[in-house]
Amino acid sequence: MAIGMIRAIKVTPSLLLKFARRKEVRVPCIYCPGICITSCPTFLESGNMMLSPLGYSKYPEIGRRECLKCWRCVPECPLNYELPETFSDGIEVELKLVREGAPMLLSVEGLDEGYASRLAEELNAGLFIATGLLRKYDDGCRIKNLSEIKRRLKGIKVLSLSPEASHSLKIPFILEAARELPLKLEYEGPVHIPCLLLDRSERILEGLKIIGTKISGVIKDSCLKQSVPDALILCPRASTGKRLYDLLEVRTL
Repeated sequence: MAIGMIRAIKVTPSLLLKFARRKEVRVPCIYCPGICITSCPTFLESGNMMLSPLGYSKYPEIGRRECLKCWRCVPECPLNYELPETFSDGIEVELKLVREGAPMLLSVEGLDEGYASRLAEELNAGLFIATGLLRKYDDGCRIKNLSEIKRRLKGIKVLSLSPEASHSLKIPFILEAARELPLKLEYEGPVHIPCLLLDRSERILEGLKIIGTKISGVIKDSCLKQSVPDALILCPRASTGKRLYDLLEVRTL
């Protein structure tokens, strides 16, 4: 009943006006009736309001520990408020140039370096490794030098090997460039779309089809930090299952 009532909340002009008048407020969630909470995996699993964006906004220490940092709540918010960025202090991200080449692949330290190194060599591509970026999705914090990082990448064709780098730096995920790369992936079955890439799902699915994947279904409503479905997994966080990073191959030209 509670979830049904919450789903019935409408974004009315009067509610938008309340938000507009409080843009200067540090945490606008305290004025919201809970528009986003039915997109929150921890709330849906527990039914506990403390384990929802409303609870996390009031108690950042709980958010730092319990929030999955999936960012599903952000596009549901009328202000696109980046709540997960407020749980911890900001971080500085550093880009380390490991290999020259084009296109330039971007890996995240502590997440996908081994896969990135292999793929960069096989594609004769360049490679950056971003240090510190993983904390944004582990603890919840903002990247303080984001504009500096974006300036460094401007004018370079950069492809992300993880949902985290693609989401935070607003660069294409590698499957979005499938037409331009000699990749192949022999797999038939359902595909899981990572939370951070939901807005790119159509382009990613098209990329998978281009490199030979036969897709029988698409899973968008689960987070890998809770459970790993029996599907093709596009997130390097998953240590088990049918992972893109184990199955993706480079065609011999």
